[in-house]
Amino acid sequence: MIKKERLKKGFLSLVKINSTSLKEGRIVKYLNSELKRLGLKTRIDNAGAKIGGVSGNLIGFLKGNVKNRDIILLNAHVDTVSSSVNIKPKISRGVIRSDGRTILGADDKAGVAAILEVLRVLKERKIPHGDIQVIFTVAEEIGLLGAKALSRRLLKADFGFSIDGGDVPIVLNKAPSQDNISATVIGKAAHAGVHPEKGINSIKVTSHAIAAMKLGRIDKETTANIGIIKGGQATNIIPEEVEIKGEARSHSLRKLKAQVKHMKTKLKKACRKYKAKLKIKVSPAYRSFNVSRRHRVLKIAVNAARSLGIKPKIKSTGGGSDANIFNRLGISTIILGVGASGVHTNRERIRIDDMVKGARVILEAIELIAK
Repeated sequence: MIKKERLKKGFLSLVKINSTSLKEGRIVKYLNSELKRLGLKTRIDNAGAKIGGVSGNLIGFLKGNVKNRDIILLNAHVDTVSSSVNIKPKISRGVIRSDGRTILGADDKAGVAAILEVLRVLKERKIPHGDIQVIFTVAEEIGLLGAKALSRRLLKADFGFSIDGGDVPIVLNKAPSQDNISATVIGKAAHAGVHPEKGINSIKVTSHAIAAMKLGRIDKETTANIGIIKGGQATNIIPEEVEIKGEARSHSLRKLKAQVKHMKTKLKKACRKYKAKLKIKVSPAYRSFNVSRRHRVLKIAVNAARSLGIKPKIKSTGGGSDANIFNRLGISTIILGVGASGVHTNRERIRIDDMVKGARVILEAIELIAK
């Protein structure tokens, strides 16, 4: 029932609309019109004003034609990472890629396209379904900001599916917590050629701290990274100040706190050794979720995949998504894939048949809920 050609064309139209995080106005306007055309009542919340963006989240509600069923949430984010201007998609052997100069934007416009196609099929075929809430979020790529700004009173769903994953057979029911770390190491400036001994090289201090940290894969549940280093003015000046930004993630809150403490300790120790000053801030990005295999939402997803001849694989992820926020707000939400791979790179691609399979799983899940 999913129309492959229409889904493909819908996806291609979406990726050509620039929607870098905080600049999603055009695509939200377009999607708002599409949802209204499909019979949904819509509203755009005030998330944009809260987070410094041009648009809020788009929230749509489709009244069911079957009563007394669970209300299902369908979610995808509309923003993309920065290299998304002037995307020119290419199709070869059933795979859509960019021309190699930009990302493709399948993360997460494949999810958006799949949801739109499912809604079209529901309307055209008059398929029995319960109430459906659609939430297209903004600013997901820069810290789940759109979802974080959602008002809980606007959420009506009993449970949900976040369409924001890779391989179609994979169902993600676990995701970690993340803490962000921002630190400034303050040394002392001096002329590097005349009297370097009078300076305290903040880059050297910071390097010693980072070299002593456990980073990368810490264990099966935990990762850590230093991703940004800024500092220095010129080669002839002992650098006085360095700023670093990093993160730690874990499915265990205890392990997360231990890793953050470890990273802070190494920074403090290096600063003491070289008599540098330290400013450090730790802020939570999001908290973990773990949807039980016995939960109705997971059983529905698994049964939907199996009924289509797809063998589902239930896994955890090391990344964060809007699902973290919805679970935190009390709506059990799992992540379903639509086939995107190589995301956030110029090698991003998606197989059209996988996008179709992903949409079929969503549609089948909706039908199962209505029975």
